[in-house]
Amino acid sequence: MIQRGNNREYIFEKSEDKMFLLNEIKERTTNTGLKLYGYVIMDNHYHLVLQVGDDPLSKLMHFINSSYGRYYNREHNRTGHVYDGRYKAIHIQNEKYLLAVLRYVHRNPVQAGICAQVNKYRWSSDMYYRYNREGFVDIDLLLGILSNDRKKAIMHYTSFMDQEDSTDYECGEVIGDKSFMTSIIPPKQEIVKKSLDEILTDTGVCSTDFVLIKNGSRKRHLVKYKVSYAEAALKQKYTYKSIGENINLSATAISKLLSRVD
Repeated sequence: MIQRGNNREYIFEKSEDKMFLLNEIKERTTNTGLKLYGYVIMDNHYHLVLQVGDDPLSKLMHFINSSYGRYYNREHNRTGHVYDGRYKAIHIQNEKYLLAVLRYVHRNPVQAGICAQVNKYRWSSDMYYRYNREGFVDIDLLLGILSNDRKKAIMHYTSFMDQEDSTDYECGEVIGDKSFMTSIIPPKQEIVKKSLDEILTDTGVCSTDFVLIKNGSRKRHLVKYKVSYAEAALKQKYTYKSIGENINLSATAISKLLSRVD
């Protein structure tokens, strides 16, 4: 997931700011059933790569962001929003994609031109993987994917982190193959738009009155059919102009017809 500063402002610019946020992440992800696989704290945003436990992600993020927001406003003698809206979470299908996302996260400072190599940036979880450090970052899963031999796994990890990745994982809501993406976000069903004459027929009007309406007849008993027709056509995203032209009325006449009913 990613959380940005309000208007992309630098809200983690000082080392003290980053350290406060990191301590909050450590505290909130310890003994909660949550597994943290990686992080990076940049000057205006941060990334977390994690798997939630019993507590929902929203609860975790509320604690972290609320605490940091109070700290930042207090330290900088300000009020108002610190973050640019709600955090953005991205679903990841499996370990293969998870490893690619971790590389994207760890290479954030390199892509931003802050440093030339991943291991030169202090505020990321790269050090845990690179130096086989135990801690609040769960390194076993991803290193285990690379090799059962820990030394070889770290070598493979180092080589993998050196490879550039042009994919912007912030853009999508789901990372995985098409079947997984469809299971998380079902494809939108295409709405079949009825013709205006079909909509008019669906009002229950008889064939004789249908012709009268199409010819612009003003007979009183036809009003209820015109109203039903206009209301249904608007729901199908037809314009007042097209609705009126189909029954020989102006857009203004259709608007007056509906407002009179209201």
